[in-house]
This record gives sequence, C-alpha cells and structure tokens, in this order.
Amino acid sequence: MTDIQPDTLQNEAENSKISILELQKKYGIQRDSFYARLKYLRITTHKVSGKAHLDAQQVEYMDALHEHIKATGRMENYPVPEPSGPIEDEQPAPTTTLTVAETQQVTTAPSYAPKQQRSQSSQVDDTTAIITSAQNKAAGTLIAENVLAQHFIQNPQLLPDHLKAKIQESAQMPSVDPFGYADSLISIAMGSINAA
Repeated sequence: MTDIQPDTLQNEAENSKISILELQKKYGIQRDSFYARLKYLRITTHKVSGKAHLDAQQVEYMDALHEHIKATGRMENYPVPEPSGPIEDEQPAPTTTLTVAETQQVTTAPSYAPKQQRSQSSQVDDTTAIITSAQNKAAGTLIAENVLAQHFIQNPQLLPDHLKAKIQESAQMPSVDPFGYADSLISIAMGSINAA
C-alpha cells in the first residue's frame, strides 16, 4: 500500500483547476469583461498558490456563457446557475442604496436568511455585470469607429463612389470676385442702416 503525500494531493488539486489568465486568453477578453462574466454567473474563484482559478464545472459555465455571448452579443437571457466556488466572500459586498419600499420589505420580513441576502447581492452583481458589459461594448464600438474613420481619412480611395463625389464637390469652390463681394456686403450694410 502506497502512501499519498500531501504535496501530491495539492498538485492534483492545482492541476484540476484552470487559472483565470488562461481563460482570459481562451476567450480573448480583458480582465474587466472576465470578472463581469464571473459576477453574472455568481462564480467565486478558488485560490491556488495565491492565484485565482476555476474548477471544471465553473469552466463549463464560462464556456457556455461565452458561446451565448458570441451568438447574441450579450450576457442577458443566459440562465444563471446556482452560485459556485468557495463559500467565503473574497471581495467586499457592494454598497447599495435601498428605496423606502425595499427597506420596509427587509425590516418586516419574519426572518432574513443568508440565502435571501445572497440573492439580493447577486441581483446587484447581475446589474453591475450588465452595465460593465454595455460600457465595454460601447467603448469597443466607438474605438472601432474612430479607427475605421482614421483609416478611410488616410485612404480616401477606399470610400464608395457617392462619398468620393461629395468630397470632390466640397473641394470645388466657385470663383468669387473679392471686390464685387465687398461691394455687395457694403450695400447690404448701408441698406440696413438706412432702414433703421
């Protein structure tokens, strides 16, 4: 009978988990987007050697959400699973402002179980994740628009023909006799003085 060393068990536990950096590369997303997805799925990361990791089930949730986002362009309407990961909160709870009705609802409830508290917290997390996702999408769209506009400014030959025609029209200024133009301005000015 062989003895299993504690180091061997720890190495097996570490190998069964995937680091968040690997997953960010896999999905091609930045840290903020990754954490927004974690919040949306109510996933708490595991700490392995001081670094955040996900277990196999959590990776399956993240993979499925990634496919949903690729298909729809958003996290909304993806079914949120039960919370997963270590029970202790690794991050401080977000601060929220409660309306009078919400405060009365909390104070009049016969018992306030931790499960209800987690549910309310997850709703705030869901909203935050959706807002973060929308901000990232808006910033990405604006950045792409600016980059493309700069590209077309530097390469106007790539523009459609109707836009090239408008550019040509704007470049053709009618010839103006500066003395005649000055005389017409003086006439207009004199006419408005005489009218007053």
